Amino acid sequence: MKSEKKKPDDNTAKEDSNLNAKTLEKALRTLKSRFATNDIKYMKEIPGEYTTGIRSALGLGYNTLINRYHDPRKLTLKDILNTADITNTDYDIVLKIAIREAIRNHTKRDISIFLPNEGEITE
Repeated sequence: MKSEKKKPDDNTAKEDSNLNAKTLEKALRTLKSRFATNDIKYMKEIPGEYTTGIRSALGLGYNTLINRYHDPRKLTLKDILNTADITNTDYDIVLKIAIREAIRNHTKRDISIFLPNEGEITE
């Protein structure tokens, strides 16, 4: 019986003729330095370095990039991991920034309508 080989997830950037390689390289170096010095406080700062290049490097459309990075509650784990990969930054650093900002923007979920009122007897 042959064992099936798992096909690796293809997480390779696609070619983009609108991208300037030197500008992207500079933006990624800048982001790496800013992560290392704790200078990045908000995820929306990431595409601000070079939107076209960062978008292409992450494999996202422009609207998706802006939507997710301006509201980190919408970021996927893949977005966070890819951001760390392209900037050569520790995953925990990027995750910590995303979580901190997401919590700040989060409204606690109210499920009180599902729970019995205080003083009400439940059977």
